Amino acid sequence: MCGKWRLVLTGIGNPEPQYARTRHNVGLYMLELLRKRLSLQNKAYSPVPHTGGKVHYIEGENCTLLKSGGQYMNLSGEQVCKVWARYAKYQARHVVIHDELSVACGKVQLRAASASIRGHNGLRSLVQCSGGRVPFARLAVGIGRDPGSNSRDPASVSRWVLGTLTPQEQHTLVTESEPAAWRALAQYIS
Repeated sequence: MCGKWRLVLTGIGNPEPQYARTRHNVGLYMLELLRKRLSLQNKAYSPVPHTGGKVHYIEGENCTLLKSGGQYMNLSGEQVCKVWARYAKYQARHVVIHDELSVACGKVQLRAASASIRGHNGLRSLVQCSGGRVPFARLAVGIGRDPGSNSRDPASVSRWVLGTLTPQEQHTLVTESEPAAWRALAQYIS
């Protein structure tokens, strides 16, 4: 999938294993699904030096997977941007994989670097810390809003995003979202 330049896929989420398989960690979940597609499943993640174990990476031939799950997503920008600086010498194309409330569960949207962050605090942290110097596309993986509550109430939103993915949601991510994400990335780099 990768070409002459380096594709840097960054999944953002909250600390694992505590928040593993929650809706807010869908970016990390999708990164793992794509890791298999990229034939990197036999490579282990290594901690990136100077990030206090908060960012881990896998290097492929022309692809890098960054996993930011060692700190809360809303604070991930500082450590991730330190790592992104290492790729400035390459013609790196950055894509951040994240959860998206405003997109139905299982739907995927690849959005340009100039697109709105839609109130996503993890993306806000990355934009602020990069100072706009590292443009990154956004691969939004839909988690939808809780159909049984006031979907705009902050407490309701927090309960929803920190809730565990249901078996049906996990199935949808594997069978629908991952193939859609793969197609979107293939189109992005072509």
